[in-house]
Formats: sequence, structure tokens, C-alpha cells
Amino acid sequence: DSINPRKWVCVGVEEDKVILRTFVNAIKAEVFKDQMPDKEFVFGVMYYSGCSMTMHKNFIQNNSYVYDYYCNDSGRWNVTSGVNMDAGLYAQNWDVVLLQAGTGDLSNQMNLSTRNFLKDYIDDHMLDPYELWWHSTWFNSTDPALYSPPKTAEDAAAADQIAQLTQTNEAAKAYVLNDPMFAGHITSGTPMMYALKVLDVPETDLYRDHTHLSDFGCLLVGFAFYAQYTGKPVTQINLESIPVYLRHAKWQNSGDMEVTEEMKDIIIKTVDYTLNNPWAVPTK
Repeated sequence: DSINPRKWVCVGVEEDKVILRTFVNAIKAEVFKDQMPDKEFVFGVMYYSGCSMTMHKNFIQNNSYVYDYYCNDSGRWNVTSGVNMDAGLYAQNWDVVLLQAGTGDLSNQMNLSTRNFLKDYIDDHMLDPYELWWHSTWFNSTDPALYSPPKTAEDAAAADQIAQLTQTNEAAKAYVLNDPMFAGHITSGTPMMYALKVLDVPETDLYRDHTHLSDFGCLLVGFAFYAQYTGKPVTQINLESIPVYLRHAKWQNSGDMEVTEEMKDIIIKTVDYTLNNPWAVPTK
């Protein structure tokens, strides 16, 4: 997916300009624009498919020109391919850097040596003080129809969502929660699990394939991300200006996405639960 920076993301605020290097796709960025209409936004992404923290460490050590740098400073995404990590970090004067990893056992990715290396590297590239945040992503679908080619129900169920989220949360608590280098933690796994297991939202409504989220799935975790990052409760989140214009690279100029009252209700309940239970693995 052309805008799916798997492990390395940045968010920032610069004077009266909010600079957001977003993750997965631009719908999350649109949530920030929608909620802060008085701010000017610039979005950016450093992308290498399926990259782990240890891979980033190796790429940085070897000065590898392997990343795609996406930037949206005019309402459209532009990409510069074949750049090193320096190019992304020097592109803006970032105030917040957000590291991201997938679900499952993260102990190898998040060992102290790798965390300290990345922190020292980022420190060397920041002109001003900044905050380091961690983002825990969602988990794979268990719907066999979302796999290409389709899987059997038994094979698809092997993507144990509860186990994936449990491992991800435990790793974040062990390696992030009590590490003073991190200013905060954001989860997209808890809101997805709540919507799926408690509100019974079908996986086909939240995923567009076995890994990537649908428009609505992105919108749901986008609002959960926004609420966690800003600390704003549901009562301070504006849902009236949706639909959100989709700016995913594949769907440029695709028009507006209709958001129903039922979808708004799902967003409100999910965001409220996530703010109050960020480390939960919700089930019926």
C-alpha cells in the first residue's frame, strides 16, 4: 500500500502550523484537519514496506536510500523515492516523532539497544526539543474472504486477534510505558477490537483486505488516534463536518465518503472506550 509507513511515523506542531506525518493513509490526517480547521497542515510519511525497528536501525547504520518520502503540503500527496532516513527527518522541524510497529511479539524489535540507537539518532537530527511517542497498530483480519487468494476459515482464524493485541499491549507496557524516553503511547488495536468484539461491526466493514483498513476502519482509528493524542473526550470531538474527503494516493479525487448516523455512534462509543481503557483487550 503506497501510504502505509509500517514502523516510522512523525507528528509535529510548528507555531501556528500543525505538521502531521501520518500513518497508514491520509484519512487520519484528515481527522486532524477536520478537528482543527483554524490550523494549516502539512503531512508527511517515511515508508518502507513491512519494515521492523531493527530494519530501520540497519538502514540508518548503512545510510540506505530505500525509503519513499510522502509529503502533502498543498492538499495532494507528492512522493520522493529512494531517499535515506535523514531526508525525512530534515524535511521539517518536527516537534513530535512517533515510532510505530505492528502487532504480535515485539520483544526483538523493542530491545533497549535498538530503542536507544533510534532515540540517539533522532536527537542528532532535531534542531529543537521534541517528544517521542509510540503507536501500537491493529491486527490482521480473520475473515477468509479478505485474503487474496481467499483462505479457509481455519487458516484465517490462525490470525488470533486477541493474542496479537495482548502481545502488543504487553510489549508496549514493558518497553514503552515506563521508559522515560517516550512522552506517550497511542493504540489502534484497542479501538479496532472494541468495534469488532463488543459492537459487532463486521470485519468487512473495517478492513479492505486482510491487513489494511477500509475507509471507515481508517476513520474509526483516526478519531481514536486524535482523541488519545490530544486527550480530548468524545464530547469535544466534532462529528458534524464528516464526510471526510479521502486523500489516499490510490483514491485521489474520489469524492466524499458518506458517514451514517450508525457510523458516528460506533465512533463515539469506540473513542470513549479507548480513552478510558487504552490497554484493554475488549471482548464480549
